[in-house]
Amino acid sequence: MKTSFLNRTLLGFISSLAVLQLSAQVLGHGTVSGSLRDGDTQEPIPYTSVVVLRADNHQLAAAGTTDANGNFKFRYLPLGRYIVQSTALGYQPLQPTVAFRPLHNRQQLGTLTLQSLPGRPVVVGARKAVAQRSSNQPTNVLAQRLGS
Repeated sequence: MKTSFLNRTLLGFISSLAVLQLSAQVLGHGTVSGSLRDGDTQEPIPYTSVVVLRADNHQLAAAGTTDANGNFKFRYLPLGRYIVQSTALGYQPLQPTVAFRPLHNRQQLGTLTLQSLPGRPVVVGARKAVAQRSSNQPTNVLAQRLGS
């Protein structure tokens, strides 16, 4: 009878510790998500770089890209303050800040609208190299003039 009571008490204590440890792991990390849209057309901006930087020292915490629908999500970020930075070619960068605290560890940024940069349109392309040679050694091939 005494052994059964001790076993139950010990089992209850161990179970409580396991639950506390699990809840600390779940509550000790944050998740941030959102989507990027073009400010003029409201179309999603797919495959755009998004990085999460620590607000205190700008150290990289996470990096990724938006999906085909412009959505992004970062999980398992330690508690603290962060800057979510999106950089898309031809758009002004956005840098909203988020903070994760215990019991407040999910941040939904919603739809972030990127504004086009004023001025000339950005054209991305490639052209044939001016000179090329065969070699077993790695070689850099340069065009005559960049951007022309």
